[in-house]
Amino acid sequence: MPRTNSSKNHHWWPVALQRYWADSKRDVSWIEPDGRTDKKKFDNRKIGYKIHGHTILKGTVWESSFENEFDIDNEIHNIVRALKALAEQGKRPSELIRMAMLFFKRDRKLRDMCNFHDMDDNLHRLLLTLIYSLLIRCPAARFRYEEYPRLFGFRPSENVGKANMLQSYRTAKKLCEKSISSNQKFVILHSPMKNFLFGDGLLDWLTVNENSYRISGKALIPLTPNICIYFCTTDSITSNHNCASLIAPNWIVDRVNEITQIYSRDKIFYLGKPPQIINSFRQNEFLEFENKSNDFIDILDEIFLTSTSSRTFKSYCRL
Repeated sequence: MPRTNSSKNHHWWPVALQRYWADSKRDVSWIEPDGRTDKKKFDNRKIGYKIHGHTILKGTVWESSFENEFDIDNEIHNIVRALKALAEQGKRPSELIRMAMLFFKRDRKLRDMCNFHDMDDNLHRLLLTLIYSLLIRCPAARFRYEEYPRLFGFRPSENVGKANMLQSYRTAKKLCEKSISSNQKFVILHSPMKNFLFGDGLLDWLTVNENSYRISGKALIPLTPNICIYFCTTDSITSNHNCASLIAPNWIVDRVNEITQIYSRDKIFYLGKPPQIINSFRQNEFLEFENKSNDFIDILDEIFLTSTSSRTFKSYCRL
């Protein structure tokens, strides 16, 4: 259904994505830093939103809304369906046999466990736009945008934050539509057994590098309980393919979920049993890795490297 501008409940987590996190009773569950859990029906549209979160200068003659800028939400089900189709290719009998044979290869690398794809240009640009929209809308980014006035000695401002969100997203949309995509790579992490987590903060080394002429950076986005997307840009010599898919073992899911908890502040959403919360999430703050560096992210980057110097699979599991 087309989006309308009539609601004051502006979702930073699209309802179309929330439905993938709902249980058989259509409830979406979350846990808070103090360990309390709660749940609500996703179709009541009362999860992952902020009242007038995309309305600038509310109550003045200059009031305006940019809620309809996020029309990428209308493509979510098509995007998820296409990603599932790519991920499912790894379950073909021939691929399962190939994967089984790799267990006898002592020097196997993570890239050996991947299937590589040429994601078509339309899906590539739609998925990248969705990634940007989730990063820019999420509460962690809103907090960062609202804090910008402090750089000039002023107090944080909701309206400044919203204006920054709007400018960033409009710039990102243009880049997603027109930028050269040859150095942009996606990894589809597919976990059919253990579920990913989603939070109100995301690993975002992408929008913080935003400029008007080039896409550069990295991001890690759990889209559904079974699909997480890693995006990166590279200037190194890499595979000609722009997409890799991987059936994620439990240790990869654990590392992704740990990162989600580090970057989140108020809520961690889950499907199934409540997760064990870690000390970083208990601090009830938006945290991040120093210097935009992390060994697990380095591991994912190595998937596209053509060099033979990347680490073996056993060394990953020890990290």
